[in-house]
Amino acid sequence: MSSAPEPPHDPEPSAGSSWSTADFVVGRGTLLVIGPAVVALLWAFGALPAWGAAACGGALCVVALVFLARLRGRGPAEEAEDAEAAEGARVLVVGGGYAGLVAARALQARLPGGTRGGRHLGPGGAASGIAGITVVDPQAHMTYQPFLPEAAAGAIEPRHLTVPLRRVLRRCDVITGSVAAVDDASRRAVVTLPDGGTRELTYDVLVVAPGTTPRRLPIPGLDERALPFRSVTDALALRDHVLSRLDAAASTVDPAERRRLLTFTVIGGGFAGLEVLGELEDMTRRAARHQPGHIAEEIRWVLLEAAGRIMPEVSPALAARVHAQLLRRGIEVRVGAKISSAEGGQVVLAGGTSFATDTIVVAAGSVPNPLLERTDLPLDPRGRVRCSTTLQVRDRAHVFTAGDCAAVPDVTVPTPRDGDPVTTAPTAQHAVRQARLLARNVDAFLAGRLLRGYRHQNAGAVAGLGRRRGAAQIGRLRFTGWPAFLLHRAYHLWAMPTADRTVRIALDWLVSGLLGRDLVAVGRRDAAPVPEADAPPTVAPRVEETGEQPASPATGGTPAWGAEPPSPPTGPLPVAPRTPTRTPARTPAPTPAPSSATDSQGLPAWQIAAAQTSGAGVREPHPSVPFAEPTSSLSFGGPVGDPFGEPHPSASFREPHPSFPPAPDRPREDGPRAPYPSTSRPRHSLGEDRSRAN
Repeated sequence: MSSAPEPPHDPEPSAGSSWSTADFVVGRGTLLVIGPAVVALLWAFGALPAWGAAACGGALCVVALVFLARLRGRGPAEEAEDAEAAEGARVLVVGGGYAGLVAARALQARLPGGTRGGRHLGPGGAASGIAGITVVDPQAHMTYQPFLPEAAAGAIEPRHLTVPLRRVLRRCDVITGSVAAVDDASRRAVVTLPDGGTRELTYDVLVVAPGTTPRRLPIPGLDERALPFRSVTDALALRDHVLSRLDAAASTVDPAERRRLLTFTVIGGGFAGLEVLGELEDMTRRAARHQPGHIAEEIRWVLLEAAGRIMPEVSPALAARVHAQLLRRGIEVRVGAKISSAEGGQVVLAGGTSFATDTIVVAAGSVPNPLLERTDLPLDPRGRVRCSTTLQVRDRAHVFTAGDCAAVPDVTVPTPRDGDPVTTAPTAQHAVRQARLLARNVDAFLAGRLLRGYRHQNAGAVAGLGRRRGAAQIGRLRFTGWPAFLLHRAYHLWAMPTADRTVRIALDWLVSGLLGRDLVAVGRRDAAPVPEADAPPTVAPRVEETGEQPASPATGGTPAWGAEPPSPPTGPLPVAPRTPTRTPARTPAPTPAPSSATDSQGLPAWQIAAAQTSGAGVREPHPSVPFAEPTSSLSFGGPVGDPFGEPHPSASFREPHPSFPPAPDRPREDGPRAPYPSTSRPRHSLGEDRSRAN
């Protein structure tokens, strides 16, 4: 049910107090540590005289004092003053993806009392009219998707690709939920919470950055067989699935089944599809070194692209070069291949060619988030939000948008005479720059200043195609191999939000380079089924040397091992008469209930009754023995007979202690039994014999 509109949420003033600006502290603090170290080294090696070292040290001390003074703690009076002065616009950010996170961080820095360039902005120094920021996203973290292929291949720890929203946006109100609808006419948004409830939010400025969703292809059977590849969980599941196919293929003896398990299909020849294909193909080749020799020879990777060539983001010359490299790696590249069906894992192409596969990964692009269709914002034919170069939605000056869901005009490309202007490509280089400009324009809009238009010349494109393999196009430069691979990693490492995630990813690369990638599947999907505890045995038991089979009381024939056990006999079970013994009788073991088909070890109840009727003692087998066999041994639960002689007629089941030796065929000795089989007298008597001998 829907609740009433809530009052504007003011972030806690203490959340943005000093010492919370970790990036600034780390950046400036590192310089203050490196400076004295360099001065000390120069003085130690004689390159700087003592008076010069003292002068430099004093200057660094002054800089440190200024640095600490500008990061001084702010008292409760100043916090209260900022809270009273924080009367301005309420900003609602829809989407916590890459563009939404970067924009929210930039807006957070412009809040009253925030930090900008190391300065704390009080009510007088804050030129922004932002009172509070609310961020809504279905996930509590942001996932940097360009590194997902490397996470699936084991080069990066998957958790290091995520940025917790509440940790980074400490001065924002982060709501984990999905925006169900946006009514911009009344400036309200309805959010669906994880518990099923709803929450209504009001805003003064709206930032729309929900991102995109994977494109669904209308191919029969594809949705049931395709593996998603959008989140960290999908990357882990894909790695486990691919590695488990190798193990399953190494264990099967059917050649057709092995070919099906070792055939991996990727649909989509763009940057996303090629990066997934390159990383996983490299991973399978390395993992196959630990498998039988024929596994590496039978691995088959197939790339299907409906267009006439792969990599439409780069020039045809570079695409042809990458195409040739993929063929040399043994990858089948089929361009112009239209899929007719994928039912049951049987991929059928339009020309009639078909092949069986057990792994299908779809990387055929993305579409704008369906959330945009539940708003009253203007959309283009592709479902993106129409906006101007200032990132303001058309006819909505208070609504801003950025990222892959925004149709931002590209002013660096001439506008065609007929048709809409060319828009920017959905890449990370545009998303990060648009998000930063969006925060500046929101601040300028609230302050009444002039807004700046977005203009960015496309710097090129980079893609990783596996370990030490890549493709890059920077202007007129086109190259592949090691240089492109390093450029791909360097660019995306720079674009990764937060400094701690950047350091963690760099350390992951260092460890994987020295020790190799982690090729372990921890969540296999096809684990061997565990047999039920009450299932009948499927292995024939060992029989006596006489060759006699235990007969069923009901049929008198031989039981069928591995089949359903026969019904137990009805009525009371016969019990053998007891004979007097020298030891007092114990309470006999309870007779199994007729309704029980098997006991805890899978022994049929009619066999238990037959063993008790015949009077033979049956010993419970060792767990390594597949089934029990009737043997003469000690009794358990019944009267104790001669421990070294014949068993008692009314003996029941008992497993002897492991320290007992086999029962010898000799008469019983008088006196107490020796505690150890190697001696017939107590251990203390041996010491007496030795003392007499001395």
